[in-house]
Amino acid sequence: MAAQENKPDIWSADVYGKKVAPFVATLTEKIVSWLDPKHTDEILDVGSGDGVLTAKLAPYVKRIVGLDASPNMIEHFQLTYPHIESRVVDCRHLDQVTDLTNGQFDKVFSNAAMHWILRDPETRSNTINGCFKALKPGGLIVSESGALGNIAEVHAAIISALVLQGIPIEEARAASPWWFPSQQAMKQLVEEAGFQWIKGEAELRQTKLTDNEGGGVEGWIRLFGKPFLQILPTEEARDAAVKHAVDVLETVGRNQHDDSFTVNYIRLRFVAQRPY
Repeated sequence: MAAQENKPDIWSADVYGKKVAPFVATLTEKIVSWLDPKHTDEILDVGSGDGVLTAKLAPYVKRIVGLDASPNMIEHFQLTYPHIESRVVDCRHLDQVTDLTNGQFDKVFSNAAMHWILRDPETRSNTINGCFKALKPGGLIVSESGALGNIAEVHAAIISALVLQGIPIEEARAASPWWFPSQQAMKQLVEEAGFQWIKGEAELRQTKLTDNEGGGVEGWIRLFGKPFLQILPTEEARDAAVKHAVDVLETVGRNQHDDSFTVNYIRLRFVAQRPY
């Protein structure tokens, strides 16, 4: 979850956590088991968002610090969980945050954030190098994010909607705010930073979207797809693009037995270690 410099903060904790994607913080059993939080652990949570998952981990560890690039998310975090450390940090430049990247953490944790943070090829190494420097020797980075093919049907529908509005396809593709790598691409990135890869997996996780007001597939596109929509010149064009994408997806993900909508999330999980 990342608002970046010179870009508007697209995030709302209320829309994100209550209307569109409450499942992000709840469908975490496997990655939390890989994290294996211990009472002696000091953990850096990269891309903590509104702090819901961070707060669930906090009672089980010595210390946890949440970082997110969105001022809106961190404001909510600090108001809701004032007893937990959190701050606004653009983690694309984590390696420059010297008071955190000095080898003080046992684990770096990230859930549903790296596909935003690592979007720009030129800053990927900054983030992973920062994670490496934040860890004690022997420390672990434990991450879950979108894998190659994640939400592919929604991704394609949004791009096609922009093209229908007259945006050149190259520009529509370039507006994507995400990087969904293969496991091998992620492994190469973290190993280039000096990590030793311990394990990884890509797993299909079909996910039902909420039926809350302001949620569903339309709410999903309006929130997570906002960087796409922002390249359109008018609100009318943005609304038309959303309608097109929703209409395209209607028979792709609609469950006929209960009218819910399912999106094909593919999750990339990994654990890597800073060598002793």
